[in-house]
Amino acid sequence: MNREKIKFTKNKPFSIRIQAISKYPIHWHEDITEILLPIKGSIEVISNFEHVLVKEGDFWFVNNKSIHSIRSPSKSIVVFFHIDLNYFENQFEHIKYMFFRNNMYSNGNIKIESDNLNNPIKRGYKTRFRNLLISTLTNIINNTPLTKDLTKDLICQLINSMVQEFNWLQFIKKDNTLISSLQLNRYYRVIKFIDEHYPEKITLDDIASQEFITKNYFSHFWKNLSCFSFNEYLNYKRVLKSEFLLLTTDMSISSIAQKCGFSDVKYYYKHFKRWYGCTPSEHRNKCFSYMNKKFDYNELKLINIAKEIDSYIKNIILTEYTQDNIWNTTSLFDNYIKMKYLYKINKMPSQRSTRNIIVDVLNPNNFKIKGNKSFFNWQNIDLSVNFSETSNSTINIKFNCHYLKEKCFEDIIYKFLNSCIHRYRIITVEKWKFFILYNDTISFNYANTIGNIISKKIQHADVSYFFEV
Repeated sequence: MNREKIKFTKNKPFSIRIQAISKYPIHWHEDITEILLPIKGSIEVISNFEHVLVKEGDFWFVNNKSIHSIRSPSKSIVVFFHIDLNYFENQFEHIKYMFFRNNMYSNGNIKIESDNLNNPIKRGYKTRFRNLLISTLTNIINNTPLTKDLTKDLICQLINSMVQEFNWLQFIKKDNTLISSLQLNRYYRVIKFIDEHYPEKITLDDIASQEFITKNYFSHFWKNLSCFSFNEYLNYKRVLKSEFLLLTTDMSISSIAQKCGFSDVKYYYKHFKRWYGCTPSEHRNKCFSYMNKKFDYNELKLINIAKEIDSYIKNIILTEYTQDNIWNTTSLFDNYIKMKYLYKINKMPSQRSTRNIIVDVLNPNNFKIKGNKSFFNWQNIDLSVNFSETSNSTINIKFNCHYLKEKCFEDIIYKFLNSCIHRYRIITVEKWKFFILYNDTISFNYANTIGNIISKKIQHADVSYFFEV
């Protein structure tokens, strides 16, 4: 069981490879975050103590230094994205100590699924992130100078999304408010201290002294951020560190316990069994038994799976947006291809001025009412927002009051704005410009109400009104 090394080329902080996998050996990466994206079939990922089913249409983070293996009952096609954490360390000082997550922990050592969450906001984050992964793949397949520049932009978007939306501390927050940088920096300094001193005796007094705060203040700070007590986290970290010694040395269990900071081997057994559901010896034997069996995986070229990626886009990505056949999948796919083309031409140097994107929110192509429910075409909106983020274009949100004939139009506007804030974060929405069109007395009153709602939800919003003839 070895560290798997990934080679990165200069000024390219990521690598992508594709494999058909039935059984992949136990390994780990150092200073790398790995993102697994099955595009044909599902995979089971065993990462440390977790057994996670990652379905086709979902993805999974394998964190820095996490020991893991991959298997599939049918030979699944998996795309591996490897992110070089060293490259992004200047931008995000503690990125090597961040734990990225896109599902919730299980209670106990049982198999779980990677989409075991009901929070629609988090699901929206996952949809956007997965679509960025697919956009990166399609850019690389095109392999032109323009798409190479766009790929770098997309990777930066992926990293920002990881740090802001899939950072475990942020991901578990129910109210979706951002944790302050002051709190995050303190938290990661503590995590780094534990990572460097876990074999030693560590107390709350030690941590408080390091941070120049009182023990009571630190206890309150930790409780507000973490779902584990400080001692629980400390023992959890020691258990994870012990797995490296279990699988890479022939050290005795008692020696490993002492090496990892457990004062008594019985405490090591207790905490190891809590997370892994078995004793250290049983885990060691199980892993060695797995490694002694035949492996089955082979490398594939990205260009050779272009059809599988097109199928994935049509059958997974676009069908999610159809919402009970409200939107036509074929037209959605055409819009996707059109937007990819615009990604390219927008980078051409012959532009005379800045480019703007208009999203006509209430147009029937983007908004429909079915029964008592209203639906927005998030596929078009997502593509437009992603495009603006990579092309330095401005998003212009257009509300044409001519389309508003429902009494519940205020609820519709609130629903759209709230969804955008949750989906793209307020920092993105604040960059947008809002245009409200009206053409008679009734729509004039609608326009004023819409403007008031926008100003209420988005401080200092840029709102303009137009009379249309």
